[in-house]
Amino acid sequence: MAEQPLDAPAGVGSKIGNVAGHPALFSLIFAFALGWAIVWLTGGDPWFAYREMFDGAVTGSGLRNTLSRAIPIVGMALAVSVAFRSGVINLGGEGQMVVGGLAGTVVAIYMPGPGQLVIPVAMVVGGLAGALWALLPALGQTRLRLPILITSLLLNYVARAITGYLVRFRLLDDSVTLTSTEQVPATARMPKIPVFGGVSYSLLLVVVLVIVIWVVYGRSVSGYETRMAGLNGRFARYGGIQVERQTVYVMAVAGAIGGVIGTHMILGDAYRYIDGELVLSGLAWTGLLVALLANNHPLLILAAGLLFSGLQIGGLAMQRNADVSWRLAQVLQALVIVAVASRLTFTWFKRRTDRGVTPGEVEPAGVGEV
Repeated sequence: MAEQPLDAPAGVGSKIGNVAGHPALFSLIFAFALGWAIVWLTGGDPWFAYREMFDGAVTGSGLRNTLSRAIPIVGMALAVSVAFRSGVINLGGEGQMVVGGLAGTVVAIYMPGPGQLVIPVAMVVGGLAGALWALLPALGQTRLRLPILITSLLLNYVARAITGYLVRFRLLDDSVTLTSTEQVPATARMPKIPVFGGVSYSLLLVVVLVIVIWVVYGRSVSGYETRMAGLNGRFARYGGIQVERQTVYVMAVAGAIGGVIGTHMILGDAYRYIDGELVLSGLAWTGLLVALLANNHPLLILAAGLLFSGLQIGGLAMQRNADVSWRLAQVLQALVIVAVASRLTFTWFKRRTDRGVTPGEVEPAGVGEV
């Protein structure tokens, strides 16, 4: 009888295969390779362009700008992921951010007292405003059976209209040409960390938030319940989890995070609320992309947020020094997400095929439920 070959230690090969074939890693390699081809086909030097993008993101003032940009991106990604993990599709991050940002700005401008008191109160008020705004679509779904995907998205436009009205007709600063509030007093501005060129202390807040959410996900009953509700709502109900209450809870948490981030954008960056500025920045939708890339894992969200922030900041340096449009960075972000979606869809299709479910058939009840 032929001698059987020795097998590798159990699990080693599968772990290596899982890392090499991870959708996020595959997508990054695919996106950067295609971006390389785009630069080369348009007559540019891909090596030089990518080097300038990297240097522009991590050297000199670029590092400060990358970290500063990563604060709202990671924060909004966390807000999205908290809901997504529980199976709730929250597309209202933009509205929650602008409502919370304006509420926090009003507190910072008009509340008397030292900055050590005003800043935390403004953050709390901004978070509460964002949470209350997020509760509208949550209660709409749990009480009135209105689809939260639609209502949360449409409420973004309502939030923009309400905040725009308040800024233009109630809080307008007549001394400037911008449609904005007064400037936040210097004492109520978020202080800077004396490293990385002076990044806002909100960076530490976001890192702490990432760690807290990671611990809650892995070590608490609430984290287990949100995961079960996200995997299979019917199974979660059968196990005693109150899915409706869970929906309200995660939306409130998501809205609170969005409101805090909106407040940070004023107290730690712009120093005045400018009508439409938070919307034009596209931070809420970038956060959505980051959450998808990281598959809602808090630590991976931190890494993906830094990556996307570096692409945006480095893209501007690439345009200045390599004469390659900064929009290539946007193309890379889009390619990453498209590749992730394509890879996950292929994996889902392959699993269904392996179970014997052909295209067009309905999967047998109970198969793949958990």
